[in-house]
Amino acid sequence: MKRIGVWWFVAGALLAWGSVLLGNSLQAELRTLPLAQLMQEPGLEALRVLGFAFGLPLGLGLSVLGALLGSESSPRRLLAWMGVILVLVPAALLAPGLWGRESSAGFFGIGGSGILLLVLGLIWLWGRYRARVLPQVRTGVDLQGMGYLCFALAAWNLCGAAAMPGFALEPERMMAMGSQTFAVGQMKTVMSLFLLGWLVSLLGYWVMLGTQRD
Repeated sequence: MKRIGVWWFVAGALLAWGSVLLGNSLQAELRTLPLAQLMQEPGLEALRVLGFAFGLPLGLGLSVLGALLGSESSPRRLLAWMGVILVLVPAALLAPGLWGRESSAGFFGIGGSGILLLVLGLIWLWGRYRARVLPQVRTGVDLQGMGYLCFALAAWNLCGAAAMPGFALEPERMMAMGSQTFAVGQMKTVMSLFLLGWLVSLLGYWVMLGTQRD
């Protein structure tokens, strides 16, 4: 099962990278044609767009299943994860289907407040968990906590880019107020925080695995 898990992980990684490469190959078309029109183009254009849109989430889902197979998960646990993946892969279609595609200050306001409450709860539980683990594990736990903080700050800066004062979701207002450079700066901050957050999260697991081997 561990060997099968490795193959699933590799297949998922290749599919995810393939999605990124498809996206690079579609840049010219996506900059000049509306997505709906591009989906109606003859030939393989629609398949290329679908591969770009869903290849990465599907690939990551396969990699997660590969990691589960390699860690001796029960069939029931695997089925539960498959259900989660089947919901998350088409999230870009499901969420607008549930909440609509119109801009909604109430939706984002309630969602943002909910995120803040969840982040505060996570920090509280992280502190309590940190107090109970063995001292040699705390470095890894600290790195994970840094990752959580980076993700929370990325969400905050993303809000500033998409809503006020960046107004990326309102292009006419963004151009009228000259806030495009601010929005771009915010998105670069978001990218930097995501990179740092994933890095320290990965290092956190690396460190904890090292302490278990010791």
